[in-house]
Amino acid sequence: MSDTPNRDEQILSMVEQFIEVANRLKDEGQNTDLINTAFMLASGQYATYLAVGNQGYLKESGVRKLAQAYEHNLKLLQNLKKAMYNPEGKD
Repeated sequence: MSDTPNRDEQILSMVEQFIEVANRLKDEGQNTDLINTAFMLASGQYATYLAVGNQGYLKESGVRKLAQAYEHNLKLLQNLKKAMYNPEGKD
């Protein structure tokens, strides 16, 4: 049996938790552009930490690799949203 559904459920649950934090910050009066930037920076910070630890930084090739991962995940998200909100596939 594959662990993919469980993994997907865990990921979606974590996404919801991040969205709850973003919405709390918005409800506290924070600017949504700033919230978005902060979340993107936090994600980049964590990805950098996973790659090189607390005392390192990504070289240009690492930045490109991380940017490709973000692009891949953003496309996955958009495909999920398209399936939810535009199941006929009309653009």
